[in-house]
Amino acid sequence: MWIVLIIIIIVALITTITVVVLKTKKTNSEETSTTETTEQMETTTEQLPPPFIVNSNTTWKQDASTVAGGHGPGNRTNQLDQPVSIYVDDDDENLYISDYNNHRIVRWGFNDTIGEVVAGGNGIGNRIDQLKNPSDAILDKKDSSLIICDFKNDRVVKWFRQGDTTSQQIRIRRIGCWSLAMDNNGDLYVSDIIKDEVSRWKEGETSGIKVAGKSRNTGLTNWVKNFAYIFVDEYYSVYVADAVNGEAMEWKKDAKNGTTVARGHINEMKPNSPPRLSGVIVDCMGNIYVSDAMTCQIIRWLPGAKFNSTIAGGQGCGNGTKQFHIPNDLSFDRQGNLYVVDTLNNRVQKFAVELD
Repeated sequence: MWIVLIIIIIVALITTITVVVLKTKKTNSEETSTTETTEQMETTTEQLPPPFIVNSNTTWKQDASTVAGGHGPGNRTNQLDQPVSIYVDDDDENLYISDYNNHRIVRWGFNDTIGEVVAGGNGIGNRIDQLKNPSDAILDKKDSSLIICDFKNDRVVKWFRQGDTTSQQIRIRRIGCWSLAMDNNGDLYVSDIIKDEVSRWKEGETSGIKVAGKSRNTGLTNWVKNFAYIFVDEYYSVYVADAVNGEAMEWKKDAKNGTTVARGHINEMKPNSPPRLSGVIVDCMGNIYVSDAMTCQIIRWLPGAKFNSTIAGGQGCGNGTKQFHIPNDLSFDRQGNLYVVDTLNNRVQKFAVELD
């Protein structure tokens, strides 16, 4: 009897010790795994380069590389037909290009030789799954949707994509949308090329608030003809490229009047033709970059509109690596490289930043 009882106690003790040892091993294993994961995360974080700070001293290599299109006008996967705008997604290393005459938005990886249609591409029309001469597209990071200026359909649409499935919705109706921008709060800015105004739209609102344009005030400084591409900086200032009057204007937040901050150059071959600005962006130092369609160059203006210099192009209009034929929208990537939509050459050009 006593022998049986002693055996039972010994077995119970052995079982308890085994469980404790197993739990200890599991805990140690989890701690080791957690430590390794944390170290891996720290290593990954340390490997991410900081964004390049573009400033007034930044220069770019003058021989550009073609990163999208460049194989003549067409609708094959390696072709574009008069592209007009570009959105650079550094997170996933993609370019989103508005392929105007193909009525589609094409996504092009940084190192890809062909593009992928991610919106439109279903023929020209006004069905919800069709586009008609899209003029701009931006990525809404909140829901990974594309917001698109469906120009000839007079609307702004959102395209959602999950795997191979897409869905669409009309965001704004009856608007001559040409360009889009989004501020740090996620508010959407829309340039109306018909009304010559820019409006700001908050999520869920059915009407926008005018933030730039001739209808803000009767002053002559607000009379801007044919708003082209726009840019919104971190201080909520709105910059507009005037496609007809050859100047870029800035409306500071809540300002009633705009200020001219950049101008185009006169084409010496056509001295009676005014300059045509089609694209505008601003770096974090406040320098303004505009694409001059008439002289086929990209110009940088320092704050105050007192000094300017050509940073790309300016070699006459053509199809060489240093030339454009109607440069349109432009953008920088995280590394400071400059991208320019070269519309009539049916391509997107990349100018690599020159590092010290």
